Amino acid sequence: MRISRGGAFVAAVIAGALVLTGCTPADTAAPDTVKDTLVLGKSFDLATADPARSFETTGGIFGRAVYDTLLTFAKGDATTPIPMVAESYEVNEGATEYTFALRDDVVFSDGTPLTSADVVFSFDRVKNIQGNGSFLMEGLSVTAPDESTVVITSEKPNTAIPAIITAQTLGIVNSEVVKANGGTDAEDASTTDTAEEFLNTTSAGSGPYIIETFNTETETVIVANPNYWGEPAAYEKIVLKNATAENQLMDVQSGTIDIALDLGSDQLPAIESNPDLVIESGISPTIFFLFSNANPEISEITSTQAFRDAVKYGLDYDGLLEIAGDGSEQVAGVVPSVFFGALKPADVTVRDLDKAKAAVAELGDIDPIELEYPSDFSVAGISFGAVAERIQANLKEVGLEITLAPSPISTALDSYRGGTEEMGLWLWNPDYPDPADYLVFAPDNIVGLRAGWTGGSHPELVELSDQAAITTDEAEREAIFREYQLAMNEVGVFAPLFQPAASVVAGKDIEGAVFSAVFGIDLTYIGK
Repeated sequence: MRISRGGAFVAAVIAGALVLTGCTPADTAAPDTVKDTLVLGKSFDLATADPARSFETTGGIFGRAVYDTLLTFAKGDATTPIPMVAESYEVNEGATEYTFALRDDVVFSDGTPLTSADVVFSFDRVKNIQGNGSFLMEGLSVTAPDESTVVITSEKPNTAIPAIITAQTLGIVNSEVVKANGGTDAEDASTTDTAEEFLNTTSAGSGPYIIETFNTETETVIVANPNYWGEPAAYEKIVLKNATAENQLMDVQSGTIDIALDLGSDQLPAIESNPDLVIESGISPTIFFLFSNANPEISEITSTQAFRDAVKYGLDYDGLLEIAGDGSEQVAGVVPSVFFGALKPADVTVRDLDKAKAAVAELGDIDPIELEYPSDFSVAGISFGAVAERIQANLKEVGLEITLAPSPISTALDSYRGGTEEMGLWLWNPDYPDPADYLVFAPDNIVGLRAGWTGGSHPELVELSDQAAITTDEAEREAIFREYQLAMNEVGVFAPLFQPAASVVAGKDIEGAVFSAVFGIDLTYIGK
């Protein structure tokens, strides 16, 4: 698996260079023949097909094929954004203003030309809907000096913008179609935009595929866009089928599905000798983490430093890797090891039973603490339930009683996002491959607030986070992200656990089915 390092890219940005690359998605080789149907197995975390509201992994996989973005990443790469709808861009020396020149041949699925007005509408709609992905537009404004130019202005120096705009939440919609069906980019869009229902049934994008059917529980089907502006899609139809890892293992062996996306390393030996299957493996950028709610109104216990220390030092990280399976690795901080700015392996937290028990003694007699997690969702074959049970056993060894509180992911997400969980076991998939994406864990930021963490308790961390967001020098940037993560580990509201191994298992005749650290898998390259 390719290791992402943002340094070269950042340096190019700061140099204020005009960025042009010779390879774009439209330049990929056309398939010799259009194939019929491709079926993928995926454990769904699907909520909506509206790109402005979508922020889940499964939505990102099929959204990549339906909605184009200004820039994207080439197959298997997470290092350098390449042109997509934008054919080039320039950035000023301070990294506060990015000017994008749009291609003149991009059309939506209804044949309407895509213009800068559609980009402005799409980005402002994301900002004003105030959904889970709206933070991507925080501090940014977008204008269209003419029909083929888009300017993104940042309140602060921001070298992550080219990576940010590859996010599927910022997929470009046909503004006139969306407006005609209840959409708006107005400041009150959070209460007045009603286009989600329409977008859950009908595509309004310019990607190589369009939505045929959308279902968050069974399967979602996309079909080839007959008006696609680039090389035609390789498949007439792609079916994303909701299936557990266990069912994916059976289905890919029987040929019921062509590709399995969630098999764990413990499942792979069963198929390694199968001549009809190909296994692509690497390390996932997904991190599993545990949090202890810092809001005393939610818990007077988990909000204490003693409880956090008990958890931090009480966890058996090596034992958790046994649950995560072969090829997984302990993550030292919130930035995964495959991205620029990650901590070194030597920085990992080590179990210390004496420190953990001392912290428990400081707590005195306390009631059991509830640990919430999704019960019907797995990643890379890893069940949240198995991880939670191991955490419960680890912490019992040091004197903490943990009550497991699983619930369906739709229910669990509500309490997690509402910041009401005493303890939570969750994962974070990158929104874009840059360490700036992991500033969301800081106090007052979106994930920090889900853990009840406000800046007043740790102003030094807020300052570090703010400084990391605006630092443009590569060496200084790496150093401050290191300081930020070490400080986060010291406080212990979040306990980074591990990154699982990642695998894509496909039939031997399926071309282009490789793991992507950005999209999970890029459907637009399969079959080419």
